[in-house]
Amino acid sequence: MLITIDEMLAKQVCDELHIDQTDEELATVTALLNGSQAIIDDSIELATYPAIVDNPLYTRAIITLGQAMYYDRNLANGQPKAVILMVDHLNAICLTKGADVDGSK
Repeated sequence: MLITIDEMLAKQVCDELHIDQTDEELATVTALLNGSQAIIDDSIELATYPAIVDNPLYTRAIITLGQAMYYDRNLANGQPKAVILMVDHLNAICLTKGADVDGSK
C-alpha cells in the first residue's frame, strides 16, 4: 500500500528542515510531498513490485525530493543526486524482486 502523506509526515519533514509548523507551512509541505510521491511512483517500476512501498528507502526518496522542492520549487538544477541514486536503487529492487515473483528469474 502506498504511504499516506499526512500531517504526521509533514511535521516530520518540518522538523528535519527546522521549519515552523504553521498551518500554511504544513499545507505547503504536504502538497510538496504529494507531488514528490507522484514523481517517485512514476520513476520506479511500481507495477512490477508493489511491495517496494514498504521499503524505508521509498519513503526517504519521497521526503528527500519534497525537501528539495521546498527550497527549489521548479528544481532548476534537476533532481538531487541522492534522489536519483535512491530511484535507481528502488528500480533495481523492483526489477529483481518482480522477476522473482513472476518466476522469470
